[in-house]
Amino acid sequence: MRVLYCILDNRFGGPHRLAQAVCRQLREQGVETLFFLGQKSPDVWQPEGGRAFARRYIQCFTSHHPLRNLAAFALFLPANLRYIRDLIRSQRVDIVHVDGVSNFLPALAARLARTPIIWHYNDHPPGPLRPILLRLVRALASTVVVQGDQLRNVRTGFDPQLHAKTVVLYPGIDLRQFDPARYDAAARAQVRAQWGVPADGPLIGMVGNLNRLKGHAYFIQAAQRIKEKRPQARFLVVGRKLNTAPGYWRKLQHLTARCGLTQEIVFAGFQDDVARLLAALDVFVLPSVRESCPNVVLEAMAMKVPVVATDVGAVRELVTHEQTGLVVAPRDAEALAQAVLAVLTRPGPQVRALVEAARERIERDFSLDRIAGQQKRLYEDLIHQHPPQDGAQNRDHGTVLRR
Repeated sequence: MRVLYCILDNRFGGPHRLAQAVCRQLREQGVETLFFLGQKSPDVWQPEGGRAFARRYIQCFTSHHPLRNLAAFALFLPANLRYIRDLIRSQRVDIVHVDGVSNFLPALAARLARTPIIWHYNDHPPGPLRPILLRLVRALASTVVVQGDQLRNVRTGFDPQLHAKTVVLYPGIDLRQFDPARYDAAARAQVRAQWGVPADGPLIGMVGNLNRLKGHAYFIQAAQRIKEKRPQARFLVVGRKLNTAPGYWRKLQHLTARCGLTQEIVFAGFQDDVARLLAALDVFVLPSVRESCPNVVLEAMAMKVPVVATDVGAVRELVTHEQTGLVVAPRDAEALAQAVLAVLTRPGPQVRALVEAARERIERDFSLDRIAGQQKRLYEDLIHQHPPQDGAQNRDHGTVLRR
């Protein structure tokens, strides 16, 4: 079976890491994945060994600089449609898997190539475009995937026809990569020394590209309150500065200075070894104001790091309040601070019980093996419903596309 996975957002993050991990797993089960990537995708998105994944670039229509992007999108639309359609045919693709509701061009090309479409709906389209995009999804997708029950109605706009073809598929976590047993006290101390964090103070961290929806401002404001109670506390922010939001980065710098935290908060930028950083934290915080199903919450739970997360997206389907973590209202720095302080002041046995329960939940419901198996069954069901008409299956594997 061969799948063309189209992920056109060039802001490398959780969806990219998840897609790579799941598709590596599927490769062992006979599913070959060719990746079709957006223009200017970052260098970190390299196929391991140059064999497993394909790399292609395309002009991507986004909400940033809308007039300029709309003009470029319209200009290149005919050529790009032909290009993707011909790619699907020449590579004998069985299924086109589109990631992101705004990435409709590969779906249009798949329809032209008469290839079934799985559409992963995990982003937030601009308000005015949402009704149009939902109509496209309803018309083109064979199956729609969302990352939580809570998101199913929200994402489908309560459209019965769209709801009927929508399934829930949660992110999966590689339990070997995100295994706290891999990181001892020396590894934890090394991370702290790398970022100048004192050994005697708690380290509180968050992971997320510098995008206002990730709620960094609330994290910084919460850090100010935490510092008042725990002067030795330090704070780690992991995430890439986005070229699409330079003003937001400057606002965060100003807010950090205004809160008197320039020595306490470390902006670490993009880091590829998230597990190692999580292992060094005393508390992980998700301060987002909007999410789908945040992978990093599951990763922190797998690493047995206490989680404080805002009640957004599918978070309550991942974190059971007071059993596997703490859940607070979004846009509330005071609530974040109080929850973090509550974790820091709990007796050790209570904290251990919390993180052990979280790890057990990940092992039971969110392992990469389990989720990859569910995704493969989606593919198999789709092929059964839409059998190839040109002998597309049972072909030679190993092709890597390069531009």
